[in-house]
Amino acid sequence: MQENTAIPIISQSKNQTVGPVFKFGGTSMGSIERIEHVADLCLKLKPSAIVVSAMSGETNRLISLANKILERIDVPEYDMLVASGEQVSVSLLSLALRKRGIAPMPMLAPTAGILTDAQFSRANILQVKGEAIKEALDKGLLPVIAGFQGVTEDGQLTSLGRGGSDTSAVAIAAGIGAKECIIYTDVDGVFTTDPRICSAARIIRKINYEEMLEMASQGSKVLHIRSVQLAAKWGIRLVVKNTFSNDEGTEMSTIDEPIEGEIVSGIAASQNEAWIQATCANTPQFNLSNVFDLLAKKGINVDIINQGEHNSSLKISFTITQTDSNLAMETLKKEFPNISLTLREDVAKISIVGVGMRTHAGVAARMFKTLANNGIEILLVTTSEIKVGCLILRDKVSLAVNALHEEFIPKT
Repeated sequence: MQENTAIPIISQSKNQTVGPVFKFGGTSMGSIERIEHVADLCLKLKPSAIVVSAMSGETNRLISLANKILERIDVPEYDMLVASGEQVSVSLLSLALRKRGIAPMPMLAPTAGILTDAQFSRANILQVKGEAIKEALDKGLLPVIAGFQGVTEDGQLTSLGRGGSDTSAVAIAAGIGAKECIIYTDVDGVFTTDPRICSAARIIRKINYEEMLEMASQGSKVLHIRSVQLAAKWGIRLVVKNTFSNDEGTEMSTIDEPIEGEIVSGIAASQNEAWIQATCANTPQFNLSNVFDLLAKKGINVDIINQGEHNSSLKISFTITQTDSNLAMETLKKEFPNISLTLREDVAKISIVGVGMRTHAGVAARMFKTLANNGIEILLVTTSEIKVGCLILRDKVSLAVNALHEEFIPKT
């Protein structure tokens, strides 16, 4: 189809309700054939805007190239490189849409107005200036926007970290006043646990935002935690669907009662864990407040924390992602020259999550007993009102997931 025959996918005035924002992940954009399929889907379902990730494997390829020169992720040139994959996806999908008679408006972060802080490789969105996107909508154009990337006030390109395209999509939906964001991926929805580990895993049709936040933070990889936080904050209906099936998917909701009386909604496992044990003697500055303030300034998120005395020295144990382990070790060594550090990366975190835990006693005890009965040692424990998480050895993850799923998730 010739370019001059392109027609608007929508006709929308400033006073009309903004339709859904679609986000397509790397596997959905993984080949020309898949991009053509995505274009057909958009022609049929008519989103107001589309957010795309880089083609599957592309970001890893770019990171590998950077690491061959210098293993630094906190510098602007790193973000300029890794964010380039999304530009390819935006261009290819826009071409596919134009081929179908749809008038696209391809946008990178500076044009779309996605402003972030300057924390390179893990930037936070500060604001979505939606004027350019809304202007495109008013002209009947379909915005096709690069996910995963943003721009600082002084024009530096930034990247949002792994899963950042989910966050981009929800932020854009909030920025233009959309009430729905559909995350298209290669699975049918959010499962009770990882189906690659547990064959009994089943789709959760509706899940509380709070439960999904815990699932995402504890290792469920379907949605990025920041995208769920934004959706809950702005009241955006968030749905996860499979690009390549007609399954209804999973919907995030604000229900605060367990569905069908279930105590536990899901089992999450994270194998990207690092356990640091730090011991320091006769150093008043070495305390919980100073240590975690220091790590926070480096953008390092700490999860499980334990403090105790060891041979008259203060010992602080905590878990972070393996991605941050080298930076954390270097930061602590520099600040506390006399510190003794131990790093373990042979660990994983297994968690049970469910709003039903608020009103049922003994759930943690059942979890501990189940792990003990299967010979799984618990190294550290963390809890919240709707979650119990345990640090275990990584080679026990599959056993733990299957045992806990059998213990807590009702069979259909």
